[in-house]
Amino acid sequence: MNHALRPLPYLVAIACGLSAQAHAEEPAMPEVIVKDRKLDAGSYDITESTTATKINVPLRDVPQTVNVVPAVVLHDQNAQSLQDALQNVPGLSFSVGDGQRDQVTIRGFSAISDQFVDGVRDDALYFRDLSNIERVEVLKGPASVLYGRGSAGGLVNRVTKKPLADPLREAGVTFGSHGQRRGEFDVGAASGDKDALFRLTGAVEDSTGFRDRYFLRRQALAPSGTFKLGSRTTLTLQADYLHDKRLADQGVPSYHGRPVDVPVETYFGAANGTERAFVQSDVKSATATLDHVFTPDLKLHTILRAYHYALDRNYTSIGAIKDGANPTVAIGQSHRLRAENGRYLQNELSQQLDWGTMNHQLLYGLELGRQNKAEVLRSRNNVATYSLFHPVLVDLPVLPDTVVPSADNKNRVDIAGLYVQDLVALTSTWKILAGVRYDHLKQDRDDRTAKNLDLHRVDDTWSPRLGAVYQPTSTVALYASWNRSFQPIADSFSFRANSDTLKPTQTVNKEAGVKLDLSARSSLTAALFDMTQTNIQVADPANTNFSLPVGRQRTRGLEVSFNGELAPGWEAIAGYANMRGTIEDSTERTTAGTPFEGNTAALTPRHTFNAWIKHRLNDRFWVAAGGRAESSRYASPDDLTTLPGYGVLQLGAGYEGRKVDVTVTVKNLANRTYFVSAHSGANDYNMPGESRAVLVNARYRF
Repeated sequence: MNHALRPLPYLVAIACGLSAQAHAEEPAMPEVIVKDRKLDAGSYDITESTTATKINVPLRDVPQTVNVVPAVVLHDQNAQSLQDALQNVPGLSFSVGDGQRDQVTIRGFSAISDQFVDGVRDDALYFRDLSNIERVEVLKGPASVLYGRGSAGGLVNRVTKKPLADPLREAGVTFGSHGQRRGEFDVGAASGDKDALFRLTGAVEDSTGFRDRYFLRRQALAPSGTFKLGSRTTLTLQADYLHDKRLADQGVPSYHGRPVDVPVETYFGAANGTERAFVQSDVKSATATLDHVFTPDLKLHTILRAYHYALDRNYTSIGAIKDGANPTVAIGQSHRLRAENGRYLQNELSQQLDWGTMNHQLLYGLELGRQNKAEVLRSRNNVATYSLFHPVLVDLPVLPDTVVPSADNKNRVDIAGLYVQDLVALTSTWKILAGVRYDHLKQDRDDRTAKNLDLHRVDDTWSPRLGAVYQPTSTVALYASWNRSFQPIADSFSFRANSDTLKPTQTVNKEAGVKLDLSARSSLTAALFDMTQTNIQVADPANTNFSLPVGRQRTRGLEVSFNGELAPGWEAIAGYANMRGTIEDSTERTTAGTPFEGNTAALTPRHTFNAWIKHRLNDRFWVAAGGRAESSRYASPDDLTTLPGYGVLQLGAGYEGRKVDVTVTVKNLANRTYFVSAHSGANDYNMPGESRAVLVNARYRF
């Protein structure tokens, strides 16, 4: 971590130099006031975002779909996890994430590595905390033009809380009927002249849940400070610490094409899960952000971020199921260790200029990064056998270190990306967004198992984007766009003997839509899209130790989303997506001997729907109702296990006082049995949705 932060003093020195330059130049620039952009705190409608373009522009100017879940929605719903937040986004479905991480499938494509924080890659495999999150933004479709590798179906960007000019002192507690116990705090202060702003957020949690033997112990802490180094320059320093230990729970196995029919609390693992079936993540990060205004039309934005991630995962796996009068299931045991560190430096220069009658908003970017990742995995099968319908758990012993690792490798990834983007207003009604990025990505992998599948490869790729927006009135925007992303073997978990010779997968998205400002406080977006991914690796039928880059997957669909005011006193966030995801080409066959070609992509429901409607009764009280529904999905691309469709209802109510706020949420009001997630690559890890639960949150301002 210390090594990763060595460039930090240089960044501060640059900032001071720019500050001195700003003071020396004449005429002096107007004073820059450091403050948070204050949207209406009660509005569900967010009109501007930086996720899609890296510059703050109205969403109606962006020829791509962006879904925003603001802080007020997270608070009103008592959101406890990133998955809770993403329940408000159509066109995605949830993966169980091996019981160790946040993971979603967006528009039919896995987003396992497409997590970002304040626009910087955050692809370590862990569960994020929301105590330091201001809002969650989901960019749909490829985004390699600004973010580099990945982002086939889209990406998830968490926007963190920043220091404010106004004092802030708030503490809160949450209690739930399934044993949730959580405390949070958020405090901030400023110097007398407002040249130095400070904020500290944190959370402590010790919870149980609706699943047998479930536990969650978590501590989070995030200090930050913003310093005005001159009339033109600010420096923001942030740190983040997270310790998360919980039961390594991957749900229930599949039986005859459906998740096994057992009570939702049934856990297939170890009786001593606290010691032998847990996942523990420790994540630390530090970020320095420099902003300098050369002129009102020329600005510098530089981010340096370093992180360290450690995983200790002891878990059980589902083995063979033996059918009969009393079906049984075999249990395996594994121990996985991961250690990871990395650093990223992003330098972005934004410029506005007029050329003739056209206005250009230009972005020039340079990103440099390095990631070091190491992994060791030991496993053994058949450590226990349980009744499939009435499992009686047993204590498991420590997995000996003498077990030969099935995975033991070290990886280094070096990233260098150069990008340019132009949002040009051709006329008062026509805008063009064009951009391109060049990436030089190098990977070295040292495989220390007997297979010795070492890898060295270099990928040089171009990622373009082109979009047009037609705005016949101030409230209507019609758009069309085309963009392309890439995903190299660097982020794959499956390596074969020729992996270092194959081209990256490539995803092309074509999208057309309309964005409407229905009022000053509400907006609607509708989009048609067609996404195709090629160069997907599949096993060579003639030699399964080798891969062929012949796989192709396609998703076509329609999305509609609404945010904002329905009528005075009524707020809503809602969405609907209709998707058809298909594996169009593959040489591989399933365990049942059927071809993958022609199958529906994993975790790609034909229909998803979400809604949350809030009605304010008066200045103090409000009530709300909503829910989420998904049609049936396949747990994996072999289409052998189906998760039935579901719909759940959620209620909420709140009181907002001068010092105290209280929010009550009832989840799964009808106590429906349903499955919220599956593995996406296997059939025997299907997670039931939470049974009926009541959450109460109280916040006190002092």
